[in-house]
Amino acid sequence: MAMLIFCLVYPPDASATDGYFSNGIGTKSKGMAGAGIAYMKGPFGAAFNPAGLSFLDKKWSVEVSVGLFNPNRKYTVTGAATTPNNWGYMGPDGFVNDPRFMAFGLAEGTVESDKKYFVIPAIAFSYKIGEKHNLGFNFYGNGGMNTTYETKTYYSEIIDGFGNPMPDGNPNPMANVTQPTGVNLQQMFISLTYAIQLGKHSIGVSPVFVYQTFEATGLQAFRDMGMAGNPMMPVDRSQYVTNNGVDNSTGFGVKIGYQGELFDGFRLGASFQPRIKMSKLDKYAGLFAEEGGFDIPSNWQAGVSYTIADKVTIMFDVKQIFYSQVKSIANPMNPMEMMAQVPNMGSSFDPADPATYMVPNEQFVPLGDENGAGFGWEDMTVFKLGVEVACVDTWQFRTGFSYGKPPIQESEVMFNILAPAVNNTHLSLGFTKEIKDHALNFAVTHALNNTVSGPNPFDPAQTIELEMNQWEFELGFRF
Repeated sequence: MAMLIFCLVYPPDASATDGYFSNGIGTKSKGMAGAGIAYMKGPFGAAFNPAGLSFLDKKWSVEVSVGLFNPNRKYTVTGAATTPNNWGYMGPDGFVNDPRFMAFGLAEGTVESDKKYFVIPAIAFSYKIGEKHNLGFNFYGNGGMNTTYETKTYYSEIIDGFGNPMPDGNPNPMANVTQPTGVNLQQMFISLTYAIQLGKHSIGVSPVFVYQTFEATGLQAFRDMGMAGNPMMPVDRSQYVTNNGVDNSTGFGVKIGYQGELFDGFRLGASFQPRIKMSKLDKYAGLFAEEGGFDIPSNWQAGVSYTIADKVTIMFDVKQIFYSQVKSIANPMNPMEMMAQVPNMGSSFDPADPATYMVPNEQFVPLGDENGAGFGWEDMTVFKLGVEVACVDTWQFRTGFSYGKPPIQESEVMFNILAPAVNNTHLSLGFTKEIKDHALNFAVTHALNNTVSGPNPFDPAQTIELEMNQWEFELGFRF
C-alpha cells in the first residue's frame, strides 16, 4: 500500500525509450530490450501482454520495481546566424539589403540538458480465480520526455537588437524570452486485467486509465512571432504556448492480447492498444495542434518464442507505434506556415514607410490550430531479440537487443531540440534470483549514442545536431 501511495504521488518519468514510449514494461522484459510478448507471464507481464496473466503458478502474486533512468541529451548549433548584411533578395539591380527579411538564427555551440536522473516506480498484482480466470492490476509509466536547457535556446540576439517594437511596429518576439528552455511530459498508466486460459492458450483484456502532465518553458519566440494585428489568425492562443506551469489531461483506453503454445516450447503472442483519446492540455492550447491535443497513439507488438530443453528461450518481436495518428506529434514544421506576416513584394512597398514592409501571410497556420506545427515524427517500427537462460539452479539470465529507426526526420530538428528521441539501438542484460517463493529481478539497458542533424529551417546557414544516449537500471521484487 505504501508503494502504491508513493506511485500515485510521484508519477513516473520516462524510461529507456522507443520514441517516447517505454522500451519495455517490467524488469524481466527490460532485461531483454523489451522482447517477450509471447513469453512474459506474471503480474508485470499483464501490462506487457494482458494474456500473459494466465500462466501463473501461484494463486496470487505482487511485484514492485524501482528504476533509475539516466538520459543524456544535448544539441549542437553549427554556423553563424545570418546577419542583416545577408538579409535580402535578388532584385533587377542585384542583391538588395532589405530590413523586411529576418532569419531566426540560434546561438552557436553545444548545450546539454541539465536534469539527468529520474526515479521510476511501478507495482503489479495478480490473482487466480479457479483454473481458468485471472485478474490483475498494474501501475506503470509507458511514455514521457524531458529536457531542461539552462539557456535561452529559441532566441536570436540579432533580432533582439532591433528593439521593442520592431521597425515595422510589431512587438519584438525576443524581448521576453526566458530560461531554462525545455519540456516535461510524464504519462502514468493504471490497468485492470482479466485473462481467461483455454488449455495452452490465453486471451486477455485490460481497461486502461492514463494520466499525463506537461509543462513547457522558454518558448516565447514561438508565442510572439508575427502575432500582433494579424487578421489571418481568428483566435489568439499566444498566451497558451509556454510558461503556464504544469497542466494535466486524462483518458481511457484498452489493451488486448493473446498468448499461446502451438507445440512443445513454441509460443505466439501479440498485443494491441488502440489510440487513446486524451482530454486537452488547455494551458498549452497554443503550442500543441488541435488546441492542446496530445493523444496516445495506437501501437501493437507481436512475436514468437522457442524454449530449448527447458533451459534456453529465444524470443523475437516486432513493435510498431503509430505516431502519425497524433497531429501534435506528427505535423511537420513548415516555416512559411508559421509566419503570420511575410515581406511585402507588391507595389505598395515603400522603403521609407515601415508600415508597408509586411503583409498578412495567407498560408499562415498558427500553433495550436487543427493543423498547427508539431514535432514531425514518423511511425516507428522496432525489432527486438531476447534470450533467457535457466541453466543454473534458482537463477535465470537474460540479454536483449532492439533496433528501430528514430521517428525524427532531418528536416524536423528545430522543434525536436525539446524532444531529441534519436536513439535507434538498445542493449540489455538482466537476471532473476529465486528466493524460496519469492524472486529478485534486475535489468540494465543502454541506448547507444546516436545523432540526427539537419538545417535550421528558419536560417539554412545553420545546422542543428541532436544527440542522446540512455542508461536505465531497474530492480524488482516478487512477493
